[in-house]
Formats: sequence, C-alpha cells, structure tokens
Amino acid sequence: MVISAVILTFVSIAGLVYFISVTWFEGAVQVRRRLERLKPAVASPATEPADLESPLFVRLFGPLLAKFSGLIMKYTPVNINNQAERLLESAGYPWNLRVKDYLVIKMTVILATPLSVYLTTGAANRQMGLFYAGATLILAMLIPDFVLKRLAVFRRQQIITALPDALDLLTVSVEAGLGFDQALLKMTEKTKGPLTEEFKRVLNEMRIGKIRRDALRELSIRTGVEDLQTFTAAIIQADQLGVGIGNVLRIQSRQLRESRRLKAEERAQKAPVKMLIPMIIFIFPCLFIILLGPGVLQLIDNFTKLK
Repeated sequence: MVISAVILTFVSIAGLVYFISVTWFEGAVQVRRRLERLKPAVASPATEPADLESPLFVRLFGPLLAKFSGLIMKYTPVNINNQAERLLESAGYPWNLRVKDYLVIKMTVILATPLSVYLTTGAANRQMGLFYAGATLILAMLIPDFVLKRLAVFRRQQIITALPDALDLLTVSVEAGLGFDQALLKMTEKTKGPLTEEFKRVLNEMRIGKIRRDALRELSIRTGVEDLQTFTAAIIQADQLGVGIGNVLRIQSRQLRESRRLKAEERAQKAPVKMLIPMIIFIFPCLFIILLGPGVLQLIDNFTKLK
C-alpha cells in the first residue's frame, strides 16, 4: 500500500516537473534550432543529434510521461477537454500550455498532493491523515482552474486598458490612407500585449482565407470583453453596409473613452459605500474603546466601591 502510493507520488511529481521543464526549455530549443537553420551551408564537423538538445530529464522520462499523458487524454471526457480549451484560450495559453499539458499537470496535482499530505500526516493518525488528504484533494481539483480564471480576468483587464490607444492608432492610420487590414498590421507592429496578440491572430486567420467578419466575430467571443465586442460589431456592420471605416473608428474611440469615464465616475461614487464596511469593522471599535473606555472603567470602579 505504502510502496504503491510512493511510486504513484513519484510518477506524478515527475510528470509535473517534466512539463514545467518542457515549458521552460521549449522556447530556447526552438530559437537555437532556427539559428542553426539560418547559418550558411558550410562544411562543419558532425553535430549532436537534435534529441540531445533537450534537457536530460526530458530525455530520460519523456517516453514514459508521454504514455501517461496519452492515457489521460484517452480517458478524459470531451466536455472536460472543451472546457480546458476555453479556459486556456481565454487566459492566452500561459507558458505555452496546451490542453494535453494542462490536463496532465492538473491530474498530477490531484494525485500527488493528497498522497503527499497523507504520507506525511497519516503516519501518526490515519483518520486525520485521511481528513487532510480529502481537504487537499478538493483544493487540488479547484486550484488549477482558479489560477487559469484569474489569469483570464487579468488578461481581459489588460485588453480593456489597451483598447482606447489601439483604436486611436487605427483611426490615425486609416485617416492617413491605409486600409483597415493594413492599419491593423501597422498597429500590431507598434504595440505589444494581449490585444496585439489577438489582432495578430485575426490577421493570420484572414491570411489563410477566413472572412474578416468571421475572424472579428470569433475575436469578440474569444476575449469576452464587452467594449471589444461593441467595436467588432460596429466594424462588421460598417463592412456590410459599406460605411467608411475611418468614421466608425473615430466614433468608437470617442464612445469608448466616454464609457471609461462614466465607469470611473461610477466606481468613484461607490467608493464611500464600500469604505463603510472596513470603517465599521476596524475603525469604529477602536474609537469607541478610546472614547468610552475610560468612562466604562471609572463606572466599574465606582460600582466596586459601592459594594
């Protein structure tokens, strides 16, 4: 029982370390391979095989963990795969994770964490060890999705922050004589961030033959940002009706900044109401102790003397 648990814990931790190491070293390996391809074709001594460029841990445990990930993908329901895909997409595929990597990491956390807690706490008290392992299992099932959701919220906030400046740059480019696609390309060359990555994806989809309105509609669905959905809807409508893109962009930029100003005023008006809760919980009791404390102590002293 204990030996099998230790083996399963080792395999789970090894899987987690494997995918973290792959995530860290994948970019450097790809860059090195591209540089090797760009070198001039001159006679050179025999180089090491491409497999030797990978980290030692990946070469040792890669085949075993690849089978482990294949089993997880085979027996994972389709709806869970789709949910993981949507979470990763909304979070911007952090650390170059794909669905297979995320599911393996999630399963590794779910298996390794409760077992580790049980092995460390169950030796002294088996019931308490089972209780702690069960609580840890619930947390291990919730934490990976929670982290992705928080990353998605942070990414949407970055998109909302960058959208007004991006619209201003698009408006200036279109009014200077560029088409919408060329203005979008120019904007992606001058800016960085999640919004730029999304617009780059739209351009790539249009290059492979997707219609502009379909690519923009998928952009609005993928990001889930209300202001971006309004912008894409206006661009799609202008494209269908033949309205000038420059006027639409100027109106959208002005409306977006007005909307942001109204939202800021709304948050400012809600601030005094939100401040009442910490004031009532933390500040008012301290004031009552300072103001009424001496009087209460004096009353207590007088009552004790009367007795």
